[in-house]
Amino acid sequence: MQSFFAWLFSENTSDLQIGLFDIWHFLYLFIIFGGTALLSVLIAKRSQTTKDRTLQLFAYLVIGLYVADFFIMPLSDSYNGISSYKLPFNICTIMAVMVPFVQFNTKLKAIKQPVVVLSIASSLMWMCYPGTALGGQPPFSYIIFQTFMYHGLLFCWAVLNLAYGEVTLHIKKIWKEFVGILMILVWAAFGNAVYPSEDNWFFIEKSIFPFLSDDVMPLMVVFSVFGVCLVIYGAYYAICTIAKKKAKQTA
Repeated sequence: MQSFFAWLFSENTSDLQIGLFDIWHFLYLFIIFGGTALLSVLIAKRSQTTKDRTLQLFAYLVIGLYVADFFIMPLSDSYNGISSYKLPFNICTIMAVMVPFVQFNTKLKAIKQPVVVLSIASSLMWMCYPGTALGGQPPFSYIIFQTFMYHGLLFCWAVLNLAYGEVTLHIKKIWKEFVGILMILVWAAFGNAVYPSEDNWFFIEKSIFPFLSDDVMPLMVVFSVFGVCLVIYGAYYAICTIAKKKAKQTA
């Protein structure tokens, strides 16, 4: 039994390797973006019950995959036990914890908008540059499959909330995302200060770019994530405008 699970979660599943913007990277992006678009179209005109169940399913999958990873990491040769980097101090992992709260607790409706937008922003940024999944591993090894599917499910849950009208964006309320980013910055700084590991949560301790100093990283991270949020708002308004024009033409 142990040997089977050791093989299942091993990196040595094939001689293939995934790289930045190669065919395997694009395959994952195609599956995630294509699947999200397909679900957006197919279920958009279905009953509210179907929409709610779909969103609840993805919320369960996001938190389920996140929690399951802590049990699987000790079985995988990609990790040396349980990786502290997976603790909820990065924006992506923090969103995994927040998803079930805003999905199943109506009292937290006021913060669902920033959670949705920041979930799209963080997962999109990682999927476009999956730095933690570019170590020459086989494309379907556990570490690659888990990280892409986790970010993909998070992305899909958030986009479907917009597609189904569960969350509507108003540019006047974008300050919520900015406040959310600052709160994540403080939380990540706390994690970096308390834990002895050098995980560099939220990339605020050490620069990941050779042309930037460590000191400017907190400011760069805040403005980079907020910039992506602005792009998401722009895309949302553009799609809504196109949809309204098509609705008028068919009316």
